[in-house]
Amino acid sequence: MKRVTPILIVAIFLTSLLIVPSVFVFGGSNALVNIDATPESLAITSQMPRDARVAIYDEANLTVPAISAAVNLTNNLAEITTLLEGAGHSVDLLTEEDILNHELITADYDVFLLVNNVPRPSIANLVKEFWLGGGGLMSFNGAMSYLWYGGILEPSFTTDKYVSHWLYLPSDTQNVSSRHPTMKEHHINDTISERAENWALTAADVLDDLDIWFDTTILLRNVTFSPLLTAFAVDTSHRGGRIVQLPGDGSSIPADFESIIVDSVEWLTPRPKGRIAYDLTHKARLAVDVWDFEFITIYDFAENYDQFRNIAVNHSYTFDKLYPASTGNLTDERLANYDILVIVWPDINYTTAEYLAVEQWVQDGGNLLVLGDRTGLSGGGPGNTYINMMLQNLDMSLGTTDVINYVSLSPETHVTLEGCSSLYMGFRNYLSVIGTAVPIWTDAGNTVVAGQEFGDGRVILSADMNIFCNLQLSQDDNVRFALNTLNWLSASDAEILLYSDYLGWGDAPNWALNDLGLSYQLFTTREYLDDFLDSKSWGLVIYNAVNIIQETGILDELYAYVDDGGRLLMTYFAVNNVPTHPLWSKLGVEYSSTLTGTPSMYVWDDSHPIFSEPNDHGANNYTSIVLFSDDGDAVTVRDGFTALAGTTASVQADTAAIVVSNDKQTLFNSIVIDNFGTDEDDSTYEDRIELWQNEITYMMTPGGGGFTLDTTTLLIIGGAVLALIIIGALIMRKRSGGSKPKKKPKKKTKKKK
Repeated sequence: MKRVTPILIVAIFLTSLLIVPSVFVFGGSNALVNIDATPESLAITSQMPRDARVAIYDEANLTVPAISAAVNLTNNLAEITTLLEGAGHSVDLLTEEDILNHELITADYDVFLLVNNVPRPSIANLVKEFWLGGGGLMSFNGAMSYLWYGGILEPSFTTDKYVSHWLYLPSDTQNVSSRHPTMKEHHINDTISERAENWALTAADVLDDLDIWFDTTILLRNVTFSPLLTAFAVDTSHRGGRIVQLPGDGSSIPADFESIIVDSVEWLTPRPKGRIAYDLTHKARLAVDVWDFEFITIYDFAENYDQFRNIAVNHSYTFDKLYPASTGNLTDERLANYDILVIVWPDINYTTAEYLAVEQWVQDGGNLLVLGDRTGLSGGGPGNTYINMMLQNLDMSLGTTDVINYVSLSPETHVTLEGCSSLYMGFRNYLSVIGTAVPIWTDAGNTVVAGQEFGDGRVILSADMNIFCNLQLSQDDNVRFALNTLNWLSASDAEILLYSDYLGWGDAPNWALNDLGLSYQLFTTREYLDDFLDSKSWGLVIYNAVNIIQETGILDELYAYVDDGGRLLMTYFAVNNVPTHPLWSKLGVEYSSTLTGTPSMYVWDDSHPIFSEPNDHGANNYTSIVLFSDDGDAVTVRDGFTALAGTTASVQADTAAIVVSNDKQTLFNSIVIDNFGTDEDDSTYEDRIELWQNEITYMMTPGGGGFTLDTTTLLIIGGAVLALIIIGALIMRKRSGGSKPKKKPKKKTKKKK
């Protein structure tokens, strides 16, 4: 092998500098992404499609429970199993015994199917529990009976509502009534055929009388009697997961319905911000639901945690209960399924193995919400002692106090206190806080709620187990603090900080991040920007200011963040408010004009990934709806930045609306993209969600940001490298001489005889 001279090694090294690495140095850390990765190979899957974990109720006993008015129940599971597995979904058949063993949980399954059957009475509440915890529920034909008597569609219903709210009628053709993700292969006024049978129906005016009406989409109507509905979808904003009701019994599935079933499963699959487990394995003092009595010490509806569960689920979390298991309770395997474990005053002690498993789980990124109480509690076991053993290495513990009154507390200083001015607390203890643990709420100087970051995980401890129960949750700022707590705990591994000032949890960037499966910390109070920026090193800050004018001080903080190398994806509607602020030059724009009247936005560079990955927009424009009075600003683009879209069909210097820096450090939307609530690409999803997903994916994909050189520098280095290569070649030529080497004489060899 030839030796490479030192000067040639230098030349090769310098040449390598000309290749801009596709390595993304995230948040200034040393964590590197595969250098061979491309935007295509790293594109994060959008909500369309996603493989689901499906459980189908397998019930050979077709006897109709006395509570149900359903008839002709069936157990046709083979065709639908083959269909869903062929679409990439995993499918398990669960029997009554399986569900009694608590195998139907959101940690293991996304969607539960009732294919023209209803749960046996012994498991009706456990099926409902899965749905209340955020799981998707898909019912066929007579299974609609369970939606009524099970209190799914209306929580006050406990009996079947046959005839008054639903009935069977013969039909074979339905009319498509909505363009919806469950109907991606079909359009409004298409007709869908199912074999002629008595199919379960309800009526539009029946659903209109329910709280879920505004969350309901009519999918199919009886083609002869249009007020009668054979299929509908519910994306409830009150409680529980999504629901789809369809005709059919699982046999001889028509081709038209195959795609509807597959697409419905994908739509029903939850996209949680985090997964929560409520521990019932150690005889928790308080219940979640009325049917938990076997696993808790005291049942009092006012002190249940069902409203806490409902609020969590309807803010993008899933929620399971951990029941006692013969294979172990708080084990590594069970804890690995969850982001947050809720412990409420246990009346059974933990084993050493359990305490060690929980501590290691937190160390590795799990998160604990521990709800203790005063020392004077009667009955059960000394839960304070058990909790203190669990937290023995976490710098905070329950004390020995027994305070018996109700009080509104004042906050200390912590990011979980955003938007909170008082916390309503009842009978309580006082906490001991040392080391790295910090007080969050205090009572006359005594800590009653504390928090700590331990390893990669987080812990919050309360001295009153009732702060989030039904009785106290509605008081003061308890709901807001509950959401802040879950938000902070579920973001222990987050690299993304999101500010959104319109609907907060309901804004488009939140939906996009949940669909993408990315961990993030949300905040909605701009005064907390500095606190959150300082709380950890962020890989990306998303600042979605579409509703409130941002003070100069906020713009100053964002400028300093970008100037320090931070990556920023920002939407702001009021550049014109402070048009000379230096932040705008950092984002590569100058104010040009104000946009009003729901302007359209036109794609200027349809080859750019923000219009194609992971969602291929296809269309050349985005159309605004009437949502905000100020739709943003048109801007002029500075050198070193690229305009990708604008408010004119063709490129103009002063009408840009989306601008990205050439080093991929910043992306700025000067138009309010949350206005794009239409579906120009006919994907069945709003354009604003898809555009947010694409922008986030682009900003999170390796390439740029970690190492950048301007054109002049590259040319200088390139010239120097070329010169060094030439010099190196001349030196090697000189060393080798200018004449041909003499040939060595060949040795003669004797021939073998």
